[in-house]
Amino acid sequence: MTLGAALATASSVASRFASASRASLRVLMRSSSLRGGGVRRSFVAPPAPRRSFSTAARALASTAPPLRTYHADWAEVILPDGHRFPMEKYRATRLALEADGSLRGKMEIVPSPLATIDQVLAVHDPGYVQRVLDCALTPAETRAIGFPMHPSSVTRSLASTGGTVAATRDVLTPGTPHRCAAQIAGGTHHAFADAGEGFCVFNDIACAAVYAMETFPERLRGSETPILIIDLDVHQGNGTAKIFEDETRVVTFSAHGEKNYPWRTKQRSTHDVDLPDGADDATCLRVVNEWVPFLFETYRPRLVFFQAGVDALREDSFGRLGMTRAGMLRRNHVVYDACVAADVPLVITMGGGYSRPFDASVAAHADVFRSAAYRFAAG
Repeated sequence: MTLGAALATASSVASRFASASRASLRVLMRSSSLRGGGVRRSFVAPPAPRRSFSTAARALASTAPPLRTYHADWAEVILPDGHRFPMEKYRATRLALEADGSLRGKMEIVPSPLATIDQVLAVHDPGYVQRVLDCALTPAETRAIGFPMHPSSVTRSLASTGGTVAATRDVLTPGTPHRCAAQIAGGTHHAFADAGEGFCVFNDIACAAVYAMETFPERLRGSETPILIIDLDVHQGNGTAKIFEDETRVVTFSAHGEKNYPWRTKQRSTHDVDLPDGADDATCLRVVNEWVPFLFETYRPRLVFFQAGVDALREDSFGRLGMTRAGMLRRNHVVYDACVAADVPLVITMGGGYSRPFDASVAAHADVFRSAAYRFAAG
């Protein structure tokens, strides 16, 4: 597929989806077989945990708009039967949030737009990008990514990246009321400039960070290190670390499983914290509670990206750590607290989660966005 044909197809799909989005939830919840994967009948939307709010959070909620939350599951991805990647979790998370009455007026869920080719090329090698768009990756490149590239996968990769770029635009546009925006996708931190791996094709956070530096330099003034990437996925953000290894304006922090993937391609972030196998809530929260304040005090960021993977859950098939859903929720609020206290805009991406069945992961993913909406959005 040529570049022009890929974009034309993607734009057509996006347009058709947008026109039908208002009816999608009713249809999908009635359906027992969802196109491109979906929610099993046994899945129940997780209950909204009770919250106590600080004075700062109450003040923010009194003036803030609904949390704008992008999703890319409108772009169907075709995977072989029995594939280990739980692609249906994205749609399941969106449906859980859409079905949650407590989020009415607090969250606005919209389709992710496609990233432009210029936005992708600002980070990625032109030859690699063209091979992705043409579905012409080598066998070795395909194995490293972990799933084959079809035209639908190209569209999904562009949407996953585009949603994070759009969320960045939402929080940085001059005069914006948005202090936080989110993406029920993205967090594709294993993608390097010239190669993908670990289910990651394009690095959405890297593309969004470069977009921020190029488009909103005035919003990043006042700090020599204005962009902070907090990556709490159980796997190191190796692609992100490599892309920004010589970029002094971007600080990369990754707290991840010491003995987990990637084994051969780990890189050096600005700060890395290795967590031992089985690390529980107390261990993981101690790290987050020590490091997040340090990062804010040291670097004085003007924009924060939060890669909010939930694969540190003890139920996760790949994670090897031992966090609970409640501990994960407390982890998220450490990041939210710091952003609220410093009045720093925040972009949240989804990251990994691989429990089997996927219900535990979906519940924790939904908590990420629900708690952000409670914290940042109007009541």
